[in-house]
Amino acid sequence: MGRRSLWESARMSFRSISGSPVRAGLTALGVMIGVASVISLVALGRGAQQEVAGNLQQLGANLLMVYSGEPRGTALVRTNTSNIRPTLTPADLEAIRNIDPELLRLAAPASTANAQLQFENRNAAVTVVGTTPEYTEIRNFRPVYGEFFDHSHVASRSNIVAIGMQVYRDLFDAGTDPLGRTIRINGSAFVVTAVMEEKGAAAQDNSVLIPISTFQRRISGDAAYAMIAVQASEPGIMRELQARIEEHILRLHRMPSMEGADFYVVNQLDLLATVEGVAGTFTLMLASIAGISLIVGGIGIMNIMLVSVTERTREIGVRMALGARRRDITMQFLTEAVLIAVAGGVVGIAIGIAGSWAALRFARIASEVTIPSIVTAFGFSFLVGLFFGGYPAWRASRLNPIEALRYE
Repeated sequence: MGRRSLWESARMSFRSISGSPVRAGLTALGVMIGVASVISLVALGRGAQQEVAGNLQQLGANLLMVYSGEPRGTALVRTNTSNIRPTLTPADLEAIRNIDPELLRLAAPASTANAQLQFENRNAAVTVVGTTPEYTEIRNFRPVYGEFFDHSHVASRSNIVAIGMQVYRDLFDAGTDPLGRTIRINGSAFVVTAVMEEKGAAAQDNSVLIPISTFQRRISGDAAYAMIAVQASEPGIMRELQARIEEHILRLHRMPSMEGADFYVVNQLDLLATVEGVAGTFTLMLASIAGISLIVGGIGIMNIMLVSVTERTREIGVRMALGARRRDITMQFLTEAVLIAVAGGVVGIAIGIAGSWAALRFARIASEVTIPSIVTAFGFSFLVGLFFGGYPAWRASRLNPIEALRYE
């Protein structure tokens, strides 16, 4: 079909649609709702995925956690390791720190225990973390007031403590300077030297950090570590670094393989992949549910176009009598169905983008509209018009011209 014939079909379709704007609008409503739903739900799913990935990044960049004991799922953070028998030794930590610096940036041991804090007449139940100065860099958890302890404090087993923001609120009045104040952890006196940044997670905000040597002496009485936090030099080598860590510790523990080993390594990449997989499946499910509206809208288009064919039977007969071919009639009605669907799709895209923005702006719900989702939604609206308009267009083209002219 030439360009002139296509333009003629489009012109006639516009004239037919503009002649019944309310009916055309109601016909396009199903497609409009379907496209808006797809855009909005995919945006919300994508936003949730980005938010979870961002929260994982807040735990530390390029992070691997080496845990004592047997694997316990894929959690990157163990909020409580007091019930785990420590199996990681100073020799394991030294072996990890001696790995090629092109692979490893930092490593820090850590052990945790539940404890009772007391300041004057106030008490708080917290998690005590024994670690080294590298921990703040690896876990992206830094002091906002005061100074974190250094290696000299670890060497001297100093009774100093950095407290989480929630601990500060529980023990001190607002505006009180906690630095230099003495608090008691399970009865032992510790001097506060820092307040850590607020992370919005109870595991960190409701914790206190002390030198690992002090933890081993005052809290656990064990020279082994519950875990070792490791930061890779870059994301691309995290798998290789994990394999190297497993190899070194297996050799030190005289174990043949990771099967039945007394430690395990959790890789941040595995968690990101799991999160992305779950979020992707969830988003696809939401989009599929919203896509049902597109099918319903398509059925509405087919229904109205069949009615339109019946109403315009005489017109079709006249056009055929004047020389219009079957494909001209097919193109006219098919173009009309596609225009209705695409118009509904365009409006639906605008509504979906506006809804996603409103969710982010007013409800503080993470959402992210992507170009692929817009293109996909527009493409589906076009295909809906093409598919569901096909049968009415074919039916119009199969009318007998003589019978069509006699139709009243």
